[in-house]
Amino acid sequence: MTNLGKLFMLIGVMWLFQLWFAYKQAMYFQKDVSGLRKEGTMAIGMGGRRYRGGRAFVALTTDESGIVKRGMVLKGFTIFARSQALNTYTGFSIEEIASGNRVVQSEKKKVQEAAQSSAQHILDYFERIKLGE
Repeated sequence: MTNLGKLFMLIGVMWLFQLWFAYKQAMYFQKDVSGLRKEGTMAIGMGGRRYRGGRAFVALTTDESGIVKRGMVLKGFTIFARSQALNTYTGFSIEEIASGNRVVQSEKKKVQEAAQSSAQHILDYFERIKLGE
């Protein structure tokens, strides 16, 4: 086998490892988020850019009145990032978060975008329920 063939083989093996670790990361996040689903209406939002500082995923859970009960965040640039509790949005109204009126300055922009996206998904769900869909 030539050196070029060995290089392509190495790249292929590294790519398979990356796919495996990304799959495991997604499974860990889904396991962590499954507890939130039992507590109320839950949605996951995404913020940030893929190659500019990484993405953030925020899961928010609300009660029937639209107040955030709990949250989780998955942020990081590598596949080794793990989900963490997100308490900075607890107690806020989902309408305020979705409209952008309630921004937690201590959080990074990608987390703010993801929280706003998650809140908008929950509002859309409440609207579909109200319309009877």
